[in-house]
Amino acid sequence: MKIIKLIAFLLCSLAALQVQAEKVSLVVNIWPPYVDSALDDDGLAMKIVKTALKRAGYTPEVRVEKWEKALKGSKKGVYDLAGAIWKTEARQKKLLFSNSYLTNNIVLVTQASSTMEFSSQNDLQGLLVGVLADYEYDEKFMKNPKILKFKANRLTQNLISVQQGKLDVAVADKRLALYELKHFMGNNINDFRFLPKPLSSRKLYVAAPIENALSKKLIAAFNKGLAAIKKDGTYQKILDSYEY
Repeated sequence: MKIIKLIAFLLCSLAALQVQAEKVSLVVNIWPPYVDSALDDDGLAMKIVKTALKRAGYTPEVRVEKWEKALKGSKKGVYDLAGAIWKTEARQKKLLFSNSYLTNNIVLVTQASSTMEFSSQNDLQGLLVGVLADYEYDEKFMKNPKILKFKANRLTQNLISVQQGKLDVAVADKRLALYELKHFMGNNINDFRFLPKPLSSRKLYVAAPIENALSKKLIAAFNKGLAAIKKDGTYQKILDSYEY
């Protein structure tokens, strides 16, 4: 009996060590409706990422940091994974990216009464365009000197400026814009119009530091978990559960 209890104890101890070894640090910045502890399951992106990682056998320990600190820490290997990040050539020099798990449609929001149409960036020349600081917008758009861009820290600031006629149009991630309009400008949501053609679309990824020896394994595991939740319908259920 003592031997059986000893074996059971050793097995439990081994299992506990294994669980501990499978924990990974996941850094994010507040970005509703994708990442926000005030939302169900910490937001849409976090729900997908954590579900995929858990399916692959990992337990994510989430750290919330300002974006600049999160990005620098990810590149230096302070964190195992960055949970919601766009891919750029510069970032690929330091980070290994997963398969994409969401698409961010970057759209134009104007006054409902506006007759503005958008088919190419030429239509934005000479207009007052609101953008957000620290966003990696389309490079051609950002470098176009004929598009007058004004930066704000919060999308709500740009939406109010559009509403008041101080800006012609605001550039926004569509889900973020819908979230902000619903939660902070609900009584005025009909004052705005989304132009049908996106300015651009960006893929959202998980990324890991190239220099970390475990990064390839973690990224492969995430990709495997993501494929699994897409195959069994879990992924679509998560998308359907978030309303803006």
